[in-house]
Amino acid sequence: MTDAHSGFSRRGLLGGGVALAATARARTVGRPVDPVFDAHAHLISPDKARYPQVPAEAPGAAVNLPPQEFRQFGTARPIPQAEAMIGWMRSAGVAAMAAVQKRGTYGVDNRYILDSARRFPASFYPVVVLDAQDATVPATVETLAAKGLAGVRLTGARGANGNFDWLASDEAQRLWAVAARTGIVIDIMTMPFGHPPDALPVYAALAERFPTVRMVIDHLNWPGALGAPSFGLDAIARALGAHRNVFFKFTTINIDKLQDARISPSAFLANAVERFGKDRLLWGTDMGNTPGTYAELVARGRAAAASLSPAARRAVMHDTGRDLFTRRQF
Repeated sequence: MTDAHSGFSRRGLLGGGVALAATARARTVGRPVDPVFDAHAHLISPDKARYPQVPAEAPGAAVNLPPQEFRQFGTARPIPQAEAMIGWMRSAGVAAMAAVQKRGTYGVDNRYILDSARRFPASFYPVVVLDAQDATVPATVETLAAKGLAGVRLTGARGANGNFDWLASDEAQRLWAVAARTGIVIDIMTMPFGHPPDALPVYAALAERFPTVRMVIDHLNWPGALGAPSFGLDAIARALGAHRNVFFKFTTINIDKLQDARISPSAFLANAVERFGKDRLLWGTDMGNTPGTYAELVARGRAAAASLSPAARRAVMHDTGRDLFTRRQF
């Protein structure tokens, strides 16, 4: 990885006052005063010469793009470049975000995420995508962690050998050891789209082996769009409910799937909070992947959380994501 991959400032960890500033701005324009931290948004540059995109047919290029098996409640696809995102965040009352590398666009070339975090350290907390089986990755992460890296995202599917080597092989676990030393988050998305129950024992084993590593499961592990009482969460609750270092992202992808099945996102989220606790749920827009303007995606997240208690709503919509991705220990 070149120097351009790692050129951002540790000032990204010093955004503690941003939430208060965003809340004050929101109050002055009549918006809700609850602070918001977007725990899952992608940045994309319109400058394809400086930040080339991977070909659509490249291996793994679409690994983070689920097949469109459900209707999406938005049609606009604005380009979420960093400068535009700053304005959108300000307008929507969003204090800061975890800027997650979009593997389907850039593969493991993380320069745009890291460059954006360097330029806007109080707004973007970078989560890079890397290949944990690459022998150079542990040293790379050590270097990036010293500069303020928020997390590493690992994505993949069950291999032909029946294992999840990209996540839990001996080579991959060297990265987990680095995460234990440095405090970075490991963010996981297992494919294919749809609930991958075979991965749950792997998650549990890693959570037990590395109890100080904060593990975040994207999109609540793709639960089926089921209503009460299970809401599709029984298997993940049985496997991971007792592991306090495991956290769960609730995103607009979940909301889309629930609404398509005419299941209340509010009821689903309330059930998830009851099962796992308000301090283990965090919300993200999935901007840059899910269609819709940023304002629309934020509004849908706020609507899903509106029926929660004030304390639970603040935890899900702000505190849990902020505390995880600003490198504070749980």
